[in-house]
Amino acid sequence: MKNKLLLLFTMVFISGMSFGQFSFGVSPGLNLNKAYFGYKINDKIVPYIGLQHLNANFTYEQSGERYDWASNQIESFTDEVHFKGRLLMPNVGLKYFIKEHNNLHAYISANFAMALLSGKIEYDGVEEDDLQDYIKAVNIWGGEFGFGVEYFFDDNFSIGGEFGLRHLNFKYTDTYETTIYNPNTGDYDYETDRTEDIRIGSNPTYSKISLNFYF
Repeated sequence: MKNKLLLLFTMVFISGMSFGQFSFGVSPGLNLNKAYFGYKINDKIVPYIGLQHLNANFTYEQSGERYDWASNQIESFTDEVHFKGRLLMPNVGLKYFIKEHNNLHAYISANFAMALLSGKIEYDGVEEDDLQDYIKAVNIWGGEFGFGVEYFFDDNFSIGGEFGLRHLNFKYTDTYETTIYNPNTGDYDYETDRTEDIRIGSNPTYSKISLNFYF
């Protein structure tokens, strides 16, 4: 099904190359800023691709004195935790203009996005390898459906406002080996696989202002 949708989108995009125009837009705001690049096939249809990006850094440091069991005395210490993470969210969508009145053009828009995560965490300069396994077990995707209006100052530039519904889906699935305590033997002698499955869904509304360039 996904391959068919991709093929359909590609065919629609290519079919308009002979009589369309390129479009570029940015959506500044308090959430993740967004940029998109599309192709206006005709007066109504604009398929586009976009990207959102977020970098995160976290540093925790604790220092002082504490008892050291190895040396059997009070010693100075410094504990450090460093985290670096990155979120890339490419998306593909379609804008469809439904009504025009003078310089005002109303439209509906829909898009689908998939999150790509990366990161590392260090404890006192030593990288924790388990984080990569956690990242691989995470699946995040989402989509938006909205209604908006663009005011065209000329054929090449417009300012738009959009309001809509956003769906976010988070899934974490991991399988690992564990042992089970056997009261008959008094030992953990039974090994088995255990699966963790976490699913979170959210449907907030959103609003944004966009700057759109057509050339």
